Amino acid sequence: MSTSPPLNTTPTPAPTLALEQVHKRFRSTQALRDVTLTVPEASFTVLLGPAGAGKTTTLRVIAGLDQPDTGRVLLGGQDMHGWEPKNRNVAMIFDNLALYPNRTGYQNMASPLRIRGEKPEVIREKVEAMGKTLKVLHILDRLPRTMSGGERQRIALGRALIRTPQLFLLDEPLSSLDAMLRIELRAELKRLQRECGATFLMATPDYTEALAVADTVALLREGQVVQLAGPQVLYDLPVDREAARFVGAPQINCLPARYVPGQGRVEVAGGSISASPALAQAFGDAETLFELGVRPECLALADPGDASLRGEVIDVEPLGLKSVLTVRNDAAELRLVVETAELARRGVAVGRSQGVTVANPGALLAFDMHTGLRIAPDGDAKAQ
Repeated sequence: MSTSPPLNTTPTPAPTLALEQVHKRFRSTQALRDVTLTVPEASFTVLLGPAGAGKTTTLRVIAGLDQPDTGRVLLGGQDMHGWEPKNRNVAMIFDNLALYPNRTGYQNMASPLRIRGEKPEVIREKVEAMGKTLKVLHILDRLPRTMSGGERQRIALGRALIRTPQLFLLDEPLSSLDAMLRIELRAELKRLQRECGATFLMATPDYTEALAVADTVALLREGQVVQLAGPQVLYDLPVDREAARFVGAPQINCLPARYVPGQGRVEVAGGSISASPALAQAFGDAETLFELGVRPECLALADPGDASLRGEVIDVEPLGLKSVLTVRNDAAELRLVVETAELARRGVAVGRSQGVTVANPGALLAFDMHTGLRIAPDGDAKAQ
């Protein structure tokens, strides 16, 4: 007599954070619209979007500083409705750092432990360990006004990390720093998150920052999550034209185009290019007007006499190893990212005729002319 294998009754652990259909209005402004989001334990999730997209409001609702009009906030599976901010096991780090100006780095980092009533020897051990991790042992006896911006940011981060909360909320924590320091500290943030096994939810308007640190990116627009995806998926398969334009610099080329069935060609920018297999599958046998999206790095230089796409060079922007080239004809304007050395080899200069070719046809994107949504073949796994 055969018996069925026992069922696995081990409960699935609740995510660190779950937002369920959260709405929030401030007078006539709808700040959040049906925001639903899950943040797994020990993950780094980024809220990405322009100013006014709802990033800070989302963090404030999670922290309990603002109450949602409708919807639920769950921390570790527990509904936070009615919970005061001080009773939620979260730490929020703002871009203004908010250190105690009359306390040393050591005193700032130790303050959460003193409030908790930890013994002095335990506090010293934890502060010194955190100072070593953040490489700030040499400034623990200094006041914030004598520190650089990066040093103050590390102290503020250490003060939050030392509490070991359930969730870290970071509201544009690097926005006030200079470019080089931001690059350094964002790498350090990712390293710390991995080493500590902490759960981070960070808000930023900077797509490079989001793609550099995130496990998952939630793209917000006008208070709604329009796409939730991994960083590379967000870049390669944006949900719509606006998402494609927001993520990437120089901005993606979006051009009116026509798909010609039978020939497997796309008429665009006064010329004709081969349709990728994905585009051909998406359009099938129908002649279709659409908007072609092609990233500047997916275009390459070609001889004007041999290229289907050609135009006049109207701008060259040197960026060191790479340069941004703008080519214009009567039908369109194209931006390319090319090797600076290749410009010299080809004698490319403003005012000259230049051919352009598609170097990576598989990266071509198609958007609906009216809705702006990405057109994808059946079975293409679109991000939500």
